[in-house]
Amino acid sequence: MSRSCFSLLSPEIQKAIWDMGWKTFTPIQQLAIPAIVETEDPVILAAGTASGKTEAAFLPILSRVNPEAKETLQVLYISPLKALINDQFERIERLCEYVGIEVHKWHGDVTESKKRKFRKAPKGILQITPESLESLFINRSSLLHSLWNSCSFIVIDEVHAFMGAERGVQLRSLLGRIAHYSHKPPRIIALSATLNDDGTLRRWIDADRPDRVQLLETGSEDKEIRYFLFQADSGTDKVPLEIYKDLRDLSRNHSTMIFCNNRSLVESSSVILNRMAEKENDPGAYLVHHSSIDKTDREFTEQLLKQRDTPRSVICTSTLELGIDIGHMDLVVQLDTTFSVSSLKQRIGRTGRREGMPQILQMYTTHKYSLLQAIAVTELFLEEWVEPPNPYAIPYDVLFHQLLSICAERNGLTRSELVNVIQRLAVFDQVRPDHFQQLIDHMLEKEYLEEIQGSGELIVGLEGERLLRRWDFYAVFMVNREYDVFHRHKRVGSVGVTPQVTEGANLILGGKLWTIESVDEEKLKVYVIPAVNGKAPNYFGGSILTHRRVAEKMAEVLCSDTVYPYLNEAAVHTLSEMRRTYHSHRLTPDHRLIERTKNEAMIYLFAGTKIANTFTWMLRSLGYSVRVSALDSIKVAGLEDHFSDVVWKVLHTRWVETELIRMIHPERMRTKYSIYLPEHLQDLLHISGQMVIDETLEFLRNIQFVESVVTD
Repeated sequence: MSRSCFSLLSPEIQKAIWDMGWKTFTPIQQLAIPAIVETEDPVILAAGTASGKTEAAFLPILSRVNPEAKETLQVLYISPLKALINDQFERIERLCEYVGIEVHKWHGDVTESKKRKFRKAPKGILQITPESLESLFINRSSLLHSLWNSCSFIVIDEVHAFMGAERGVQLRSLLGRIAHYSHKPPRIIALSATLNDDGTLRRWIDADRPDRVQLLETGSEDKEIRYFLFQADSGTDKVPLEIYKDLRDLSRNHSTMIFCNNRSLVESSSVILNRMAEKENDPGAYLVHHSSIDKTDREFTEQLLKQRDTPRSVICTSTLELGIDIGHMDLVVQLDTTFSVSSLKQRIGRTGRREGMPQILQMYTTHKYSLLQAIAVTELFLEEWVEPPNPYAIPYDVLFHQLLSICAERNGLTRSELVNVIQRLAVFDQVRPDHFQQLIDHMLEKEYLEEIQGSGELIVGLEGERLLRRWDFYAVFMVNREYDVFHRHKRVGSVGVTPQVTEGANLILGGKLWTIESVDEEKLKVYVIPAVNGKAPNYFGGSILTHRRVAEKMAEVLCSDTVYPYLNEAAVHTLSEMRRTYHSHRLTPDHRLIERTKNEAMIYLFAGTKIANTFTWMLRSLGYSVRVSALDSIKVAGLEDHFSDVVWKVLHTRWVETELIRMIHPERMRTKYSIYLPEHLQDLLHISGQMVIDETLEFLRNIQFVESVVTD
């Protein structure tokens, strides 16, 4: 153990370390302890799963908390997941016992009695989600000064999960609002997976002085990685039985985490694999975990996985990708490719946690495009590249939400006071002053805000109150309407409001088969009884963006003749077939293939989602019939021109963003609160978040298109 790091910690924390039997600090802990104890800088701790990031933050923080201020709130811990708060609570509480301060949880599942106890005497450490933090500002505004006045540290767990999303804008706004009540702005300690920060995260943490934010990152451990890719083309949307048989053989006697890209696949896979296991007298071998399963069942699954009396497997979505501790897993399985390198890296990090154990991942792909993307993200992972944080659009939508929240928090304030509040929130720096004033005018006109005659104060208007009192107001992300599903009096989970949810229909939920006995449309409740067969319900998910570098890597894979040793024979054959045209035309990564038929052209851009979409809108504005297809390729119907002529037209057209957007209203970027914006601000939200005209033109100038005629 590093004596210098150990000596920096308080006697109480030193005793905790001795009592826990620690022999050494992890690399991230060795970096974090002096940075947090000896400086006042904001700090980002970036390291892989199970690297000890939580202790890396809290060992030095608890050594620095003021022992004479134990009756005040000193540390705010913010997490993207309630489950992560519950998981971290015991670890943090165990350390806090040595310094004599309390830890409190605050989220939607915490009982009112526990919240009431904290409100009467807010002190110690508060663990909370952004949504519950928003609720505190609106509903407990009288507490805000006592809450934040003495807060010294804000710990943000899994900070990368907030980047590039509405939640990240909301959280950054809330942090700025906390500073208004603080004697001294709290110091931010952010915990993240290994990342590729181009400065975006540093600016998010401290927009005024990003250079003072310390990024402490530990590289990948020298772990042996065993990686295999099994291709079995299904020809349909279903996973071939061949894959499930192989997966059963692979996971039979091993603790296995099986990741799926959607909840429906989790459910259908659980039934098939458990039926295979039942035939071997191994019932219930595969647990299930996703966001639509009832909380108590998810927590029970997490507890079972931590027990090591027998190997257990779980089929899950990204709910288990973040840092919930479920102990050591023998291997990780991915059903069809991940869409990002960062996700692949997170999931591989779930295995090989024991010293001397390799990290093992089995990837299965069911069609050629999944295979191609799987190879691309794998190769980038092996090159130690991950996607940089993605900045959000100019956040007019979240600004609308925060204006309502601030007016509710302050119980009214003048227009100039509201302007001053927003100007102090760096996350809204990109919003032009005239656009801000136009938004306020619009909110007054539509009665989201109301101006009090005489005082001129702005308060929440009638329509604003209607939004403010909705159960889902505190969340800035889309929350789809769902039925709660009950078996007798026990909640099983939830399913989307779709036509398939009708009396007599069968479904799979929580890995079990159910028949719908009745549907209460008014209360959005479904009552079920056990069944012998069923179909996985449909769930609504968000759109997937492919990063430009991932797309370019796919083109490189097709143009090369590299042999990838982790592919099975079917994958080698499929890749060879995909490469045939590229090799026959001697294409390089600077070329892009166009397959021409009599009536249409398929353009394989491999440029990422944003460029593909922008190019599509450009072509439509020039009169072409275009739609985006698999892997962001573009299909143009009725194309008679040579494509080089089409590119020439695009490059020599003067593109004006506000004019181009008129071509794409049906596909305009929609967020939870964008629909409440005036039309021109909805347009500007889309332009700033989705439209990349300059990058698209630069791409077209540097790429050579090669046409290949495809005959029937």
